[in-house]
Amino acid sequence: MLPIAAEYPLWADYAQLTAHLPPPVIRNPAQPLVSIVVPSLNQGRYIGDTLRSILAQEYPNLEVWVIDGGSSDETPAVLRAFAGDARVQVVVGKDAGQADAINRGWARARGSVLAWLNSDDTYLPGAIASQVAALQAHPAAVAVYADALYTDAAGQPLRTIAARPYHPLALLRLLIPIQPTVFIRRAAVGLAGPLDLRMRYALDTAYWVRLAQLGSFQPTSAVVATYRLHAASKTVAQFAGFYREWLQIAEQTFTAMPELSPARREVLADIYAAMANLEARNGSLRAALRYAAYTLTLAGWRPRLAKTPLMLLDRVLGSDLAERAGSWWGRQTRG
Repeated sequence: MLPIAAEYPLWADYAQLTAHLPPPVIRNPAQPLVSIVVPSLNQGRYIGDTLRSILAQEYPNLEVWVIDGGSSDETPAVLRAFAGDARVQVVVGKDAGQADAINRGWARARGSVLAWLNSDDTYLPGAIASQVAALQAHPAAVAVYADALYTDAAGQPLRTIAARPYHPLALLRLLIPIQPTVFIRRAAVGLAGPLDLRMRYALDTAYWVRLAQLGSFQPTSAVVATYRLHAASKTVAQFAGFYREWLQIAEQTFTAMPELSPARREVLADIYAAMANLEARNGSLRAALRYAAYTLTLAGWRPRLAKTPLMLLDRVLGSDLAERAGSWWGRQTRG
């Protein structure tokens, strides 16, 4: 079994990391090896739950690469508790951010199925087996994805996010596969190459768009992972970075895939509508109205704008009407 960086030319910059790797744990040769990367930096409060959720899976062949960028919190102590499990390998050292950490793990991967699980998320029981089975059942798909459960900082369930039907334009409209549910074929990662180090916020969106040029994604109806929302997470706290990268990804894709260009105005309008909703949720009425105006100017009314007044109302009432409406709409449109 070769690590990806020793097999695929696009990964050659990481090849120096692949010497003297420990053998992966194979308990059932009839099943594929799954390689999971956990990028880590100062998430000691959560990473124990993350690793336990992986190791508790009833799946026989696993290698787990924890790539820690030099955590200064309780993470080192938490990771020491897993030192006796041969499935877990911990690499500590400075990296160039989350994308680089994932690349450093995947470069070492020997599995035929790859994933990454952020150090504040978890897998639900049966997640790996169900997603491997989905890949086996859909040989034309480069990746599979599924439903996810949003939780609060304490891990308490909030709501289920349905896996929407796949289409390349859906990725640009931000109807993207929920990252912790995605499992990818080794060959697709090898051919797509490493994640873009310039992407800090929407690195998953950017990578899904690149994979989409190799083949389709297959949704499944299982709830396979939790996605933790907490004050320090980028999803909650750092909107502006996402805005820039969403628009950049869309424009780059329309240049690279001109056959999608007829949908450009509607896609950009949907991105601006998402921005309006986030600003409304944050209580920034002026910014929300500005982005809503951009939406209407580009493509007229878009269904996503229906959440904007609900977001503002939720801000006043402390309710969750917008999220409930979004979850309901996701279930109706999942196909």
